[in-house]
Amino acid sequence: MDTNYYDVIVCGGELTGLIAAALLGRRGFRVLLVGYDGDRPTFEAGGITLARGPALLPPLDSPPVARALKELNCVQVVHRRAPAMSPGFQVALPKHRFDVGATDDLLRRELDREWPADAETIAHATRNLGATSAIIEPLLGSEVTLPPDGFWERREVGRLESLLPKPGTDLLAPLSPTHPWRAAVAAPAVLAGAFGPNDVGTVSQARAFDLSRRGLHRLEGGYAALHALFVEKLGNFSGEKREKLVPIEIVQRRGKAVGIRFRPRDETIGAEHLIWAGPASAMLALCGDKPRSKGRDAGGGLHVACYRYGLALLVAPEGIPEGMAHRVFLIADPARPLMEENAIAVTVGQPAPRDGGRIPIWAECLVPAPAVDAGTGYLRAVRGRVRKQLGKLIPFLTEHLGILASPHDGLPPEVPGRTGGNAPPVPPLPMPPVYSAEASRPLDVAGLPHATGIKNLFLAGRENLPGLGVEGEFVSAWGVARLISGTQPKRDRHREVLLNEG
Repeated sequence: MDTNYYDVIVCGGELTGLIAAALLGRRGFRVLLVGYDGDRPTFEAGGITLARGPALLPPLDSPPVARALKELNCVQVVHRRAPAMSPGFQVALPKHRFDVGATDDLLRRELDREWPADAETIAHATRNLGATSAIIEPLLGSEVTLPPDGFWERREVGRLESLLPKPGTDLLAPLSPTHPWRAAVAAPAVLAGAFGPNDVGTVSQARAFDLSRRGLHRLEGGYAALHALFVEKLGNFSGEKREKLVPIEIVQRRGKAVGIRFRPRDETIGAEHLIWAGPASAMLALCGDKPRSKGRDAGGGLHVACYRYGLALLVAPEGIPEGMAHRVFLIADPARPLMEENAIAVTVGQPAPRDGGRIPIWAECLVPAPAVDAGTGYLRAVRGRVRKQLGKLIPFLTEHLGILASPHDGLPPEVPGRTGGNAPPVPPLPMPPVYSAEASRPLDVAGLPHATGIKNLFLAGRENLPGLGVEGEFVSAWGVARLISGTQPKRDRHREVLLNEG
């Protein structure tokens, strides 16, 4: 028996689901957002609350981001709280360190200093990346659902694909295959997207590099603040949020999802539409019989290749080296795979008053899934090696460190000068998965479709557009909201008619 009933239930804490919930609330739907423990945006370490990771938004003029923020009426809030990073990012190699900014003049000055003989070749290759990104941009802000949902949308996507470079095209040719610039171009897609290093394609790489170069927006407070922003918007539109509920069954009747059963009260909450904002494998485990292959395999199957491991630090301002950018890709050996301590994305945040002026820093890298799944000890070793690499980027890190902890490895935090014994271990949160595709995918960036094979049950998360990173989550959220709001008239339209009649 249903204990309550909603137009839409969003289950899970992935960003796609949060945005979709807020959009549907804005459009007049009665929405319930249900998070559970593994999706927490913060974690406790040594008595301090830390954000699980940074919050880096694509440029706010990116069509999918601009339309979502505009509909939710939070453009000015985001502009105020999330200034654009300038330069876009910095790359730290063993023999080179350079900024990658939005203007060609800035980039050319950096190239002339680091690789004068190859500067023109690299500049030409960079223009190729920008041109490829520009081809796909209009589609990302259109009304076409991505991944494509029907015949006409697949046709439109196919038309656009004919304009893009063929899969496997080397946009950096004739640059040497071993040139360090190739690692600099690959790093934004590998370390910020949801495809593993071997699955990042031409379009994914071009789009991630172009957006990062233009300048991502760094939200004050990290991922916790981004999570809170969309939860607050949902509340403004009379949506509801419940925590500490564990889903145990997706209730179905005659091939249609009608609700979700939760622990600990063994209650069933009914809904007209369900959005699963998490991994498809977790959703399938709650469905009993597997959904029809149409929804499961239409975008090509995905399997977990890597996980995204992270460290969160608080550092005194004087510990940040002069000239260090807010976003740095630290690459130890550009000839090796961009994995583990060999490639680390370092994001410098903005100090919060409650942290005593200390600056938050997040360090993230990829770790192979087989090594993680093999057992204990591996993440402890990775943490030590990442810590060592950070010491090379930030030479006086130890002297100015307030705390260093990971939400993922289950180890105690590092708290210099702590008295009264060691801090207790941090209960681990699941690491974000990074995928490998089993087949070709639309536009080189798409993964699983929103449709699941069960009527009124939609998948909305990183698995929909893993090749587009955070921008893909905005595209996916808009698409699933459109699929739902298109099935019945928007409540807002009724209100507008009444106002006009009055």
